[in-house]
Amino acid sequence: MRRLLSYIRANLLLAWKIQTYLVTDSMPEIPELEAIAQRLTEAFSGKTIRGLSVHNHLVIHGTTVERFEGLPTGKVFQSFDADGKFIIAGMSDSLQIVINPMLTGRFRISTRPRKPLKSDVLSVSTDGPTLWYDDRKFMSRVYLVSGGDYKQVAGFIGRGPSALDPELTLESFRTHIRSFHGQTKNVIQNQRFVKGIGNAYADEILLYAGILPFRRRGSLDDGEMARLYVAMRNVLGRYRDMLSTRSLIDLGPEKRDFLMIHGKGGGICPLCGGRISEVTANRFKTNYCQNCQR
Repeated sequence: MRRLLSYIRANLLLAWKIQTYLVTDSMPEIPELEAIAQRLTEAFSGKTIRGLSVHNHLVIHGTTVERFEGLPTGKVFQSFDADGKFIIAGMSDSLQIVINPMLTGRFRISTRPRKPLKSDVLSVSTDGPTLWYDDRKFMSRVYLVSGGDYKQVAGFIGRGPSALDPELTLESFRTHIRSFHGQTKNVIQNQRFVKGIGNAYADEILLYAGILPFRRRGSLDDGEMARLYVAMRNVLGRYRDMLSTRSLIDLGPEKRDFLMIHGKGGGICPLCGGRISEVTANRFKTNYCQNCQR
C-alpha cells in the first residue's frame, strides 16, 4: 500500500510539474536533437559501457531498474541518432536506449568522476568519458529497447517521416498533408504528419511561409503548400547547421538566441518591421506577424 501511495503521489506531482512549466519551457526539436546526437556520437562511438546507474526511477519505463542497469554493461556504443523528438543510443547486440527528453531533459559529458546531483536521472560510465543525463523536473521517458521493438515506447509507433527526411519530396508532402485537418500550426506539429517540429520552430516556419498559424489546413492552395514545404526545409536545415557548431551544453531550447519571431511578442518583425503579435492557448504561446502572414 505504501508503494502504491508513493507511486500515485509521484505521478500527481509529475502531472502538476508538466502543467506548471509548459508555458515557460520549450521542448528540444529536430535541429537541437540532431546536433545533440552528433555531439554524443563523436564522444561515445566505439566506447564500451562499464556500468549504468539509474539515479531516479521515475523516468524509466517499460522495464525494471535492475534490468535497465544490468543489460547494457559490456555493450559498445555505436551511434546516437535523432528520431523525431527522441534520442536513440544504439549499442552492440541490437540494444538501444531510447530517450524522450520532454521539456527539461539534458545530456552532459564528464571526463572526471563526480557524485550524482539532485537532477541527475542516469549515468553511463565507459572506457572513455561518462554520459550524464539529467532532468530537473523528471518529465523524461527513458526506455531500453531490444531488437528494434518499439511497441513499449509511448508515441513512437505511427509517426510520419522526419521533417528533414531527404525522401520527403514536395509531392509527397502535399499528398500527406491533405489527410490532416485543423489549424496549420497544429498540423505541422502533429508527429503523425512529420516528426520533429514543436511549438517554437512551427512559428518560425510559418513566418517564412507567409501563412498565419490559425489558417485551416484545408484553406491552403497548392502554392501555399509549396511555400510551407520550402520554409520547413530551409528553416530547420539552417538552424540545424547553425547548432551543429555549438557545444553540447549550448544546445538546450533556452539557448535559442537566433529565433526570429517565437517568443518575441511585442517586438519587431525581422521581415517587415511590423509588430509581432502573441496569443497564448492551451498553455502554449504562438507568435506571428499580421503583415507578413495571411
